[in-house]
Amino acid sequence: MPDSDHLLAVHEPPYMGGLNGVQREAVETLDGPVLVLAGAGTGKTRVLTTRLVHLIATRRAGPGQILAVTFTNKAAREMRDRIGALLAPP
Repeated sequence: MPDSDHLLAVHEPPYMGGLNGVQREAVETLDGPVLVLAGAGTGKTRVLTTRLVHLIATRRAGPGQILAVTFTNKAAREMRDRIGALLAPP
């Protein structure tokens, strides 16, 4: 019989691939706010975009029910593009 880690990996959504444990915890925490505080190049944008995709994919929120605020238009475009790519059908 396969172990539980193997079963989780088999049924894991593709957008969750490549996240480390702390990132995964931030993405999977769906009740209430999550503070993502980390240095440059540590995957903050990846965590935020994956969390938004996870909220939509698990039907916890619709795209029209999410407000994401960034400091620059460039960052907003990057997040929009990443979310669109993650939500696009394979």
